Amino acid sequence: MSLRLPPAGAGATGNSAAANSAAANSAAANGAFGMARAAGSASRARALRKTAGWAPLALALVLALMYIPSLYRMFTGPWGTEEQAHGPIILGIALWLIYRNWNAMLAASEGAPGSWLGWPALLLGCGLYFLGRSQDIALFEIGSLLANLAGLLLLARGGAALRVQWFALFFMLFMLPLPGSLVDMLTLPMKTAVSYLVDKLLYWAGYPISRTGVILQIGQYQLLVADACAGLHTLFTLEALGLLYLNVVRHQSLARNVLLAILIVPISFASNVIRVLVLTLVTYHLGDAAGQGFLHGFAGMVLFVSALVLIIAADSLLRVGVAGPGIPLFRRAAGAPAPRAPASAAFGAPRATLAPALLMACAALAAVLIKPQKLLADTAPKIVLETSVPAAFGRWRLDPQVLAVVPSGVKQEAISQIYSQTLSRTYVNPQGQRVMLAIAYGSNQTRQLRAHRQEVCYVAQGFQIDALRSGQLRVGGRNVPVTRMVASNGPRIEPVTYWFTMGSSVVRSYLDRQLVELKYALSDYIPDGYLFRVSTIGADAQAAFALQAAFVDDLMQALDPAVRARLLGAGAQ
Repeated sequence: MSLRLPPAGAGATGNSAAANSAAANSAAANGAFGMARAAGSASRARALRKTAGWAPLALALVLALMYIPSLYRMFTGPWGTEEQAHGPIILGIALWLIYRNWNAMLAASEGAPGSWLGWPALLLGCGLYFLGRSQDIALFEIGSLLANLAGLLLLARGGAALRVQWFALFFMLFMLPLPGSLVDMLTLPMKTAVSYLVDKLLYWAGYPISRTGVILQIGQYQLLVADACAGLHTLFTLEALGLLYLNVVRHQSLARNVLLAILIVPISFASNVIRVLVLTLVTYHLGDAAGQGFLHGFAGMVLFVSALVLIIAADSLLRVGVAGPGIPLFRRAAGAPAPRAPASAAFGAPRATLAPALLMACAALAAVLIKPQKLLADTAPKIVLETSVPAAFGRWRLDPQVLAVVPSGVKQEAISQIYSQTLSRTYVNPQGQRVMLAIAYGSNQTRQLRAHRQEVCYVAQGFQIDALRSGQLRVGGRNVPVTRMVASNGPRIEPVTYWFTMGSSVVRSYLDRQLVELKYALSDYIPDGYLFRVSTIGADAQAAFALQAAFVDDLMQALDPAVRARLLGAGAQ
């Protein structure tokens, strides 16, 4: 048997063919894998584009569900009043500014990654919305929109986007409804100053005018300088007008912009003086109907026109005094405008929209779940003030010959909405000393239905307030936190002591009210409240406060324990 070996050439040729066949098979396999991978990448790209299309729409839907009800309540509530009618205008201008800068924002942030700083801003916004919506704190509820918008811009487009849109978000600050206590504190001196200047100017011009607090008496007409004419909201509106003017003209000098922004405050005050001056003259020459009718609204136009004229005049003077390019405060967008792109395709990656949308949806749902629905007043026996407060007790007897004066800065219709019951009496003791008692009860102490601070009500009636301070009233061995003041109107000097009770707690500050409201909201209840006030006539304030303390102590001992507990509150020590 012999072993036959193939020739060397033939063996090499056979191996090469096998190798070529294997290479061909490998190339075919690689090609098929590459085609499959490309198909997978294309499929993922299509899915990503599809997600990128509806993710911002989901975010827009969540924003609409959150803030359309809030804005509706503002339109039918605070923004529907003369004092805060500027709110919708500010909102509309801010949205227009965002729209105007949208393409510039997309161009400035093209390819920029999102910023993690958006999450703290978004968490702050959702927290503010939750508290504001559930507790009827309009400042938090509407203010959360600014934080949420800033957070979304940072997450989707980074800091460059926020830098382009910063003025629009800042401009929204002027539409926020401020706490009533802050407005009252700042509005009172402003109205007094405006009334004082109008009185002096018209008296210098020879008009028969006099002033008592914020009440102007000209001829046979008596005019009350209201918040809408010379209040903090008007100042906010005019300040917003001035800043919008700065944003439109876009001066390149930082010093010029800053000086003009500062000058807007005295310009706003001067515009308020002009408005009240015009209304006073219209009333004096054309009658009360003209002053309170169409010409009253026309005076509002005078306010804004005069403010705009003064702003332009101040700007012209600053152009002479502050020259040179300086440092720009508002930067002009350079180059041609970026091509328009739909927000659904260009706003941001899906992960920058879906997670924030989910967070905001949770905040909105939680606010709905925790929002109180039941009145605390329905859980306790109803107290009728007229029968629960005795006409005689201790040394005190009802004096039917003297009617207590109940100053109030709101109309009677508004009082009936705020208070379910009111009681006003005057008591006299054997020595002839008289104490005026006023008690008001409201079953719903939320937002616009809260009791009013008495110093504000007195000033609205022409009183001047002095020696306003907090104190403690000793009643039946307990300390009740009270507010004391001395109100004067010409020869009438009236020392006053009052306090508020919400639920089972005596409250004195805005923060106290919010904390009590939140406490009851966690139990699904809306608290009720009592306003208790005593006052006397006399110049000796210390003697008056001592007499009031003795009167309150005698009254509380004569009341039924349940009524006494409701008036004093369990929080008194």
